[in-house]
Amino acid sequence: MKSTSIGKAPQFNPVEGATMDLLGDGERMTLVRITAQPGAVFPDHSHEHEQIGTCVAGEGVLSSGGKDLDVKPGQSWVVPPNEIHKFVTGDETTIIYESWSPPREDYRKLAKII
Repeated sequence: MKSTSIGKAPQFNPVEGATMDLLGDGERMTLVRITAQPGAVFPDHSHEHEQIGTCVAGEGVLSSGGKDLDVKPGQSWVVPPNEIHKFVTGDETTIIYESWSPPREDYRKLAKII
């Protein structure tokens, strides 16, 4: 078993105004806590990973598959592999937990665990 906690997990900044804590890194999935400042933008992108997320604080707009989702605390979503998507935060700090399968090798590198 591996374990960590918020504040001790490896961190990295995927885009300006956002920090990711790498909370879980297993053989088949990756789990992060995202803290995004107001106005942070995760621009259009896609990847081979299935992505599941839930918002616990703040708000924003998730655009995926030609649809916009108003994200608020309690809202969850699934982004299929290879679907173009982006996320823009609202007027307050937003906290999101997201997981990906298969694991995010790029996040492992950014967090300097490999």
